[in-house]
Amino acid sequence: MRLYRGVTTSLLTLTFAMASALPAVAQPKKVTVGGRPSPGQSLRLNIGQDADLTMKPVEAPAGSPIGPMHLKAKTTTVVVQSIGTPDPKGVLQVDMTYEDLTQNVTMNDQPAPPEAAEAAMKIKGKTLSMTLDTNGEVIQVTPPPDFEMPPDMIKDMLKQALGLMPRKEMTVGETVSTPFAMAMPVPIPGDAPQLKGELTNTLTGVSGPAGNETAALEQVVTANVDATMPAPGGNGTIGIKMQVTGRGTSEWDVKGALVKASKMTTNIAGTLTFPGAGAMELTGTTIVSLDRAP
Repeated sequence: MRLYRGVTTSLLTLTFAMASALPAVAQPKKVTVGGRPSPGQSLRLNIGQDADLTMKPVEAPAGSPIGPMHLKAKTTTVVVQSIGTPDPKGVLQVDMTYEDLTQNVTMNDQPAPPEAAEAAMKIKGKTLSMTLDTNGEVIQVTPPPDFEMPPDMIKDMLKQALGLMPRKEMTVGETVSTPFAMAMPVPIPGDAPQLKGELTNTLTGVSGPAGNETAALEQVVTANVDATMPAPGGNGTIGIKMQVTGRGTSEWDVKGALVKASKMTTNIAGTLTFPGAGAMELTGTTIVSLDRAP
């Protein structure tokens, strides 16, 4: 089984999921965090991710086709984030256009086969769109026709990328918790279950003049999955047990209701059990950063 297939699509998902969950400076002040982005904005974002993942057999039957794997990937993406204007019903469209994308992937310290990057390169120059209601809830997601990801996963990815959370008045020192969901950080054939958990944001400070404030938050994310899914061809089931823990910071544009910059370091640990191939232990780290480009 060549598990590197589709890895770049999964890493892009993880990139967005971790890059922009939400907002480090200090002074006692109450600000609004979350809610729907302000209409009419157009921003360019630099998003970088370094992933270092290792898989090795824990218990494998004789002749198992799966051996140890060490995946390293560095991905740099430039995204244009465009916020439209509400229609007569108050629905707002948000577009995320992949302006540029570069990637370097190695498998067991050797350059990965070209197909490992094909999925990522397909998205270059294309746009993901979503519509939000008056409360900032995602109504619909419209991906490019050849984007290899289920709409529900795309919805979670874009929600995290935009830092979407319920509108909340926060004071310095206050913590708010919101549900968190993300796609699996490694490619698995079929519709793999999502990691689900909680993201906490603690307001640590506010800077900038009135009407143009930046809120700073410390973030902690925990997510896990313990499930099974059908194996390809109906040959048994794949067992999945995985946990993700991460810590980071993010700067929140109060007026624009969007993330300005963020950085998250995440640790991944778990096991994948394949029929006829045994269990594989997965460990690794990802570092994802986001900032606004000129």
